[in-house]
Amino acid sequence: MFYGTTRLTMDDKHRIVIPARPRKKLMDMCEGEIVMTARTREHILLYPLPEFEALLARLDQLPDLDQASNDFKLSFTANARDESIDRAGRLLLGADLRERAGLTKGVMLVGRGNRFELWDEGRWNAEAAARDAREGAVPLPSEVISSFRL
Repeated sequence: MFYGTTRLTMDDKHRIVIPARPRKKLMDMCEGEIVMTARTREHILLYPLPEFEALLARLDQLPDLDQASNDFKLSFTANARDESIDRAGRLLLGADLRERAGLTKGVMLVGRGNRFELWDEGRWNAEAAARDAREGAVPLPSEVISSFRL
């Protein structure tokens, strides 16, 4: 499982260095073979290859004749790219996904359980401020409170 948030800097060749702890997990889990994709223009999704393959198997169960399911499957798979973490721990961010997510020099690596998200630092900070404002305005559902004993 991946969690936490780390600020990274994209170099001039559009690479980021995956921090040591998550990099070790990725190397153990999939030898650094990952799949990058995007569903929206907000961020890039990074999946260890086995996690992505399991997700594809679940996506394959969705009906192609249902427009919403078909659109989701198409956007998710059409944007997918195989990538590898190199020996120095660097990951190349291809132009298509990098530009789609609006990534600039400052990038946030966000652990989200079975995957990571890559956000532009400015967009992440704006979204974080909006989440903080919503958190105070909207009470948590009772199911969340009782499940997690917050």
